[in-house]
Amino acid sequence: MANSKVTKIMTCLGLILYLSGCAESGSGSSTRVTNNSIDDEARVTLHSNISTVEYDGSITLSWSTSKMQDCVASGDWSGNKNSTGSEVISSLILDSTFELTCTEIVGEAEAESLDSVAFKGRKIKDTVNVRVKGPKAPTISLSSSPTNVSINGSTTINWSSKHSSSCTASGDWSGNMATSGSQTINAITTDSTFNLTCSGAGGNSSDSVSVTVSSPTTPTVNLSASPSSLPYNGSTTLSWNSANVNDCVASGDWSGSKATSGSQTVSALTSTSSFNLTCSGAGGSANKSVNVTVAAPLPTLSFSASPGTVSQNGSTTLNWSAIDATGCTASGDWSGTKDLSGAVTISSLTNDSQFTLTCNGAGGTVNETVNVMVVLNNNGTALLSWTPPTENTDGSQLTDLAGYKIRYGTSPGSYSDTITINNPGLTSYLVENLASSDWYFVMTSFNSSGIESGYSTEVSKTVN
Repeated sequence: MANSKVTKIMTCLGLILYLSGCAESGSGSSTRVTNNSIDDEARVTLHSNISTVEYDGSITLSWSTSKMQDCVASGDWSGNKNSTGSEVISSLILDSTFELTCTEIVGEAEAESLDSVAFKGRKIKDTVNVRVKGPKAPTISLSSSPTNVSINGSTTINWSSKHSSSCTASGDWSGNMATSGSQTINAITTDSTFNLTCSGAGGNSSDSVSVTVSSPTTPTVNLSASPSSLPYNGSTTLSWNSANVNDCVASGDWSGSKATSGSQTVSALTSTSSFNLTCSGAGGSANKSVNVTVAAPLPTLSFSASPGTVSQNGSTTLNWSAIDATGCTASGDWSGTKDLSGAVTISSLTNDSQFTLTCNGAGGTVNETVNVMVVLNNNGTALLSWTPPTENTDGSQLTDLAGYKIRYGTSPGSYSDTITINNPGLTSYLVENLASSDWYFVMTSFNSSGIESGYSTEVSKTVN
């Protein structure tokens, strides 16, 4: 009996070395333990879907047990676990060991048949080792669209990265950036380079993209006027267009900001005009001018005689005013150069008279004529007519004729009365209030110095 007892103890000791617990040899209620199970019914099985994982990768642990309870995770995971289940383990960056230890469930009858309580609540553990590959170096994809822009143009930078935790911009942009994204860059005036450096557990990686700015195109502008030749106070239409410009400004005989293309009517032009248009853009500025010729205005003339009817030897006053004229000339029953406006009294009118005034200007010629009627008195009158002298007695030209004197009387060669005429333009005169008799007449002329000529041929008239 003693030997049998020893055998049992030795058997128990052998099992204790393996599982820290044993059952009686030969007992029908239990079997010897192999691996992590007792009687093949008490077991713990822990499994990983992969044994080698990428850096920062994930695995799925799954486990099952038989006749086990109170499972606890240890190693690189933790916590109480159900007797069966699965769990995803993420963000693995180091080689990891996952352990699951569960407590065997011992039935009451079995526990009573055992001589030792050492087999009650025995623990069984299974272990899984997972190898984690080294971290990968970051990778960057960086692009711009478009890669060629006009001056002051825009581009959009797009980027994405892998195996990175942060990114930093440099070059012609700056600052901390997300590990992926996009950003629009505006008002680019020079060729630009955009750098991006991303960092992660596997190190750093950089990429860059260049954007080229096209040389600005030189502005052009066209300007025309229709018509380009106008009458005085006429109108013209200005038309223009431009290319590669941002704004236009008018100067000269128009002004203000203008659209980059358009038309405008300019009215009431009274003088030749110049219209300038300057348009500016990134490539500089361009200027265009157009001239519009405006004809000078036709002169206007106001001319009148007051009164228009006079008695013999009566007077009338001529009034005139010229506009847009440069000079005026009298003709008909008066003569000489006249001012652009004025008044002249014409005396000693003896017969109907016609006075013409012609005025010239850049825009042409205008003339007006006024008629003055003379009411004649046929009783006791004598109408004298003459041709004005043109030479002095020495044969030189007479340039300062000032007037005439009429001498008359009732005896030949004897002249009792004198009439002075201070109008060198007159060529006739009516002598009135003559009594019934034979009358004899002579004339002289005098210059501005008062020097008088000799007598003319004597003429006579009998008044009844």
